[in-house]
Amino acid sequence: MPPVDYSIKNIEEVVRPHLDGTIRNADHARLTAPGENYLSLVLRVDFEVDQKGLRKKVSTVAKRIPMGDQQHMIDMHCQTMHNEIKWYKEIVPLLVSFGEEYGVKVDIFPKCLGARYSLDPTKKRADSESVLVLENLHPEGYGNADRYIGFDLTATKAILKKLALFHVLPIAVKTNKPESFETLKRYLDEAKPRPPPKDGDKPPHGPPGMKPGEKKPEEMLLEAVKNLPECGPYILKIEDVLKRCKMGPMEEFHLAEEPWNTMVHGDVWVNNIMVKEDRKGVHVKLVDFQMMRYGSFGHDLVFFLLSSVRNDVLKEHIDELLKFYHEEFNSLLRQFRTNLELPYELFLDMVKETAYSNEVGHSLTFCTVIFGEKGTGVDVAVEGHDFFALMRNTLSNMNSYHKEKLVHIAAESVRKGWI
Repeated sequence: MPPVDYSIKNIEEVVRPHLDGTIRNADHARLTAPGENYLSLVLRVDFEVDQKGLRKKVSTVAKRIPMGDQQHMIDMHCQTMHNEIKWYKEIVPLLVSFGEEYGVKVDIFPKCLGARYSLDPTKKRADSESVLVLENLHPEGYGNADRYIGFDLTATKAILKKLALFHVLPIAVKTNKPESFETLKRYLDEAKPRPPPKDGDKPPHGPPGMKPGEKKPEEMLLEAVKNLPECGPYILKIEDVLKRCKMGPMEEFHLAEEPWNTMVHGDVWVNNIMVKEDRKGVHVKLVDFQMMRYGSFGHDLVFFLLSSVRNDVLKEHIDELLKFYHEEFNSLLRQFRTNLELPYELFLDMVKETAYSNEVGHSLTFCTVIFGEKGTGVDVAVEGHDFFALMRNTLSNMNSYHKEKLVHIAAESVRKGWI
């Protein structure tokens, strides 16, 4: 494959209002390894800035839609990029300002250094020239955990603390500032991915890119799981989960009873969580707000626990972690003076509902992404690819981490009564 030109047209115009000084140069390079991102191409862009005669390097992360030739995916990529740009431009300032009113620091997200929907300034929808520029957290000491291993107990609690804040914020806005909540709710409703066009009255045969007669991801997974003897005691429940769970991006998220519905990240796993540990503790940032929806907080909570926490930690501490999140959730409701409190039994019921309806199946299926090859797979962000062929290859060559995680998800879900 010839060298890829990663340069972004007129990126200096995007960041100029947010940088102090004169931009002298912009150096583009790949930030993430091939196969690590599916919905965007993530680049490192270092700007050389002249500040009153002194040269300074400003390191940023630039996101753009993938460069591959998957035409059937272009609309979805543009939609998810549009969602994330609007998130940073309109919703994050609303949430940060609301938190400040109550003395709560909303420091969950990286700083936005500029964005555009298109090279055409009159366009209000993202296209192939859209770009989002964020601060680069790596020079500050942030990084991702090993996706094959997951987070330890200390990091998991730090993440749950931030996840509780992420989920309580919209509930508090809903309670205390209904007019601001309307803005947030409208964003979440509009962020829902649009389904692919149907062929006349004939419904699509499966997810975008799936060929007629091809097995669905959950069918491929079930075949692979049946070859794992350790999954034998759970195979009937796994089969039930994979047959009935709604896991695609076009599906509705489970709604809890009000006022407990909130914004759902929809993709809280290792690669979308950045952590930094220092003498003050573990600091956490959430990234990739492309699949935001309105629904139960249980979606993010269950998916994070099952997909991204070390197996031994979850086995020994799952009840402790659920209680920790719940206590933080209610503590934040008090800090925002909502006069609300979520009873623990109701909380457990809501968690179980999302686990049963969506997230156990989501976690099992998503393991094909988590345990894909590291740095040696197809570069899905710049090359045309067959996602289902990649999935079949991963399932046919499961490594030991993949197998252990599938068994662990099944065992813990059965033990908790989630399936």
